[in-house]
Amino acid sequence: MAETEWRNLIWMSIGKQFNKPALSDCVLLVSERSGRIYAHKLLLSLHSPVLGRQLDSRHGSKQELDLSETEKELESFEEFIQCLYNNGETISDDNVESLLGKARIYQVRWLQTKCLSYIARQFSNEDALYMVISQGF
Repeated sequence: MAETEWRNLIWMSIGKQFNKPALSDCVLLVSERSGRIYAHKLLLSLHSPVLGRQLDSRHGSKQELDLSETEKELESFEEFIQCLYNNGETISDDNVESLLGKARIYQVRWLQTKCLSYIARQFSNEDALYMVISQGF
């Protein structure tokens, strides 16, 4: 099996673990509506130094990280975390702007690059510039 096939197989396997309570070792509390996202500390820490630092300061078997003060929209944050699990395969016209902003906030450089590339390919120069500026770049 070629290296690319192995990489795709690994990402597909990791993606299947997204938001599965049984095998997760942390819970992200999002929004005031008791939104919960089940995740894996190792994966979050590998992708985001910000989430890594926040998780590193917690102790216990099933850590809870309360992000409800900063993350008000469960759906957009869930899409962001899902991108960490599927290598950005779920980037779309509808979520790219939100993903770019979250990638900047949580310092996920590869996702920022992927979002910027997507924007450059899919949108007019004027729309792309607006999206990039609106996300603080």
